[in-house]
Amino acid sequence: MGYYLEDTLTGERLPATISRLSRKEVMLISSKQFHFDWSKETRFEVYALRIERSREILGLVSIDYQPANSAVEIRLIANASEHTGKQKRYSRIAGSVFAFVCLKSIEAGFDGFVYLRPKTKIIDHYRSVYGFKYTGFSMITEGHNTELLISKYHEDTDQK
Repeated sequence: MGYYLEDTLTGERLPATISRLSRKEVMLISSKQFHFDWSKETRFEVYALRIERSREILGLVSIDYQPANSAVEIRLIANASEHTGKQKRYSRIAGSVFAFVCLKSIEAGFDGFVYLRPKTKIIDHYRSVYGFKYTGFSMITEGHNTELLISKYHEDTDQK
């Protein structure tokens, strides 16, 4: 199945896709819906998570390959505002996006090393839910934790 989201009302698993956005598509992203000015990210790779066969973007991530650090940096990551907190309709959005970035890091030859510079208020959440380690400046995932994120949020259809 690859990525899937879970409908919090019905428990249904909904197949999801993650695809790169064009510069034009990035410029159209609403900062009210996704909490950041995404137009500043046009020189980076921006990816959108959607339910299969839907145009609605549920999650976004901007990444930058950092060969000097042998890592992928998550510059921005966001769920659509209506899919955050206790009232969210779909779960697994951020986890799926994190797993996707981890796979990008592996593809780039960085062994799954990923880092981000989070807002202070979300550090504990990223640590407890996704297993990121806080270094005092950045949060990182690598090695075993990266493998856990991928196995939890990305089903390998070749093994089924």
